[in-house]
Amino acid sequence: MVGNFKQTEIGAIPLDWDVKNIVEFSTMKARIGWQGLTVSEYLDRGDYFLITGTDLVDGRIKWDTCHFVNKDRFIQDKNIQIKSGDILITKDGTIGKVAYVDSMTMPATLNSGVFVIRPKKEAYLPIFLFYIFNSSYFRDFLNKLVAGSTISHLYQKDFTTFNFPLPPTFAEQTAIATALSDADALINSLEKLIEKKKAIKQGAVQELFKAKKGWQTKSLGDIANIRRGASPRPIKDPKWFSQKGRGWIRISDVTSSNVYLNSTTQYLSEEGVKYSVPVDKGDLIMSICATIGVPVIINIPACIHDGFVLFSNYENNLDTFYLYFFLQKETDALVGKGQPGTQRNLNISIVGNIEISYPSVEEQKKIGLILKDIDIELSGLKQRLEKQKQLKQGMMQSLLTGKIRLNKQQELPQTIELKLEKSLNRNHYFEDAVLIAAIVDSFYSEKYVLGRKKVQKLLYLLRRKQEANMNAFKRKAAGPYADEVRYKGGEPIAKNKKYIHVSSNKLGSIFSKGEQIGEALGYVEKWEMHSDVEWLVSQFKFKTVDQLELLATIDMAICDLEKENKVASLYNIKNLIKSDKEWSAKLEREIFSDSNIQLTIRQCSVLFEQ
Repeated sequence: MVGNFKQTEIGAIPLDWDVKNIVEFSTMKARIGWQGLTVSEYLDRGDYFLITGTDLVDGRIKWDTCHFVNKDRFIQDKNIQIKSGDILITKDGTIGKVAYVDSMTMPATLNSGVFVIRPKKEAYLPIFLFYIFNSSYFRDFLNKLVAGSTISHLYQKDFTTFNFPLPPTFAEQTAIATALSDADALINSLEKLIEKKKAIKQGAVQELFKAKKGWQTKSLGDIANIRRGASPRPIKDPKWFSQKGRGWIRISDVTSSNVYLNSTTQYLSEEGVKYSVPVDKGDLIMSICATIGVPVIINIPACIHDGFVLFSNYENNLDTFYLYFFLQKETDALVGKGQPGTQRNLNISIVGNIEISYPSVEEQKKIGLILKDIDIELSGLKQRLEKQKQLKQGMMQSLLTGKIRLNKQQELPQTIELKLEKSLNRNHYFEDAVLIAAIVDSFYSEKYVLGRKKVQKLLYLLRRKQEANMNAFKRKAAGPYADEVRYKGGEPIAKNKKYIHVSSNKLGSIFSKGEQIGEALGYVEKWEMHSDVEWLVSQFKFKTVDQLELLATIDMAICDLEKENKVASLYNIKNLIKSDKEWSAKLEREIFSDSNIQLTIRQCSVLFEQ
């Protein structure tokens, strides 16, 4: 016993917690043998769901994959008629998958491969137990159970040794379950957003690569040199390899269109390089065996295995990112073209015969930039998702062992807080001041001045990302511009608090970092706006003021057209700009060309899901 903890068979837990046995405090039911179902009784439609182990996905029931059974099979056993609050665990096949039934759309029962677990009377909160079954307590129990065996079935008697910690009150169990449920909700929302962004990208790809008047169509072999990678022979001869040098890229070194060298990577000697195909940063390669059709833009100098082809000498016709996204689009078709064998594979002839339609290199670059921006955002969302999953695991470890105590009156500790904290002094103007400071912190450079026009455009785009009230921004000659931000809102607050400095020269007002900018950045973290700022940097770090003005202007025009229930077409946007005395002169500038406006309309639909 140490401090406020006591040592138990499952580890240290708080003094006022108990160790409980799942069988003693729960009922555990499953479809018994004589009630077993044949596959012919699994219906495609019906009024009664049949839940099987494959329908348990990520802690929930995937209802759209469930089969159905007739009424006789449903009423056969009341003990396995499912209700909200039940916990399900697979007992056959992939054992130990867990799901919590939070809601139901129609009656449901189980096949013989799933247990339903319910507390006896009011022994504990079911949702709390669900998280116990997702914790290391249950994983350790399963690992000990199957260690050194080929167990593929769980019996009720197996659970007689499963013990778990239990807080003394429903209030504390509820607080713990609520915290973990909030974490799950955030993870789920990120997963849905990622899928939505993927769908947006797929739609953008289909639209952007649709051949238009003036585009050319040729075979890849006619406009690019295509060379297959090489492997020194015999491969196992040690003279080809060394402890350092160029890494030899194999299919296993490619993940999500990036190259990663790891502990298993082999490095070629100078002699080995002579018998392989060197590639440098920026080169485009594609896998042609095993995992077919994955394009990769090289991020490290290396050599490629004969499972890849290298594209080169196409610069006068194609932009690298345009070709990269085209090949990505063609992956499924390339898989279908693969030659059968122990591993399906492509050859140079098949790849060279692929037809590609393309516009001018300048327009290709714009298309590639749009899709690259989507990929950057997707990458950021995936990183955030992984971070939240790791955070949730840390929360579970701390909460389910009692290292952090919660009840209804206590807030979550700052280290694991997942919701935005509402500060008493937080208002729209002060938020603007904090965000302006974050923009200056991220975009200020001694080499390139940061003026008010750029800051205003970045603030507009950041507020749009946050779906904030945009009424402060008006149609001004310089684009969307908020006088109140400059004169009575965020800018003077940021200056007075010394978050930023504003000086003047012949170019106008110049923004730089203030002595107290760290205080503002603290609010960015506290309010969890860092991901929004990171998005802004990833999308617009290297954009010119004119490019930002074009984007913000077109976006505001789209929003204004939506209010009038008008389509955001090139014609309607140009008419809106032309009809506004503050904006009409924009159309005389090269940056506001028809092709630029069309591309920006698509970019806005991606950035702001319009």
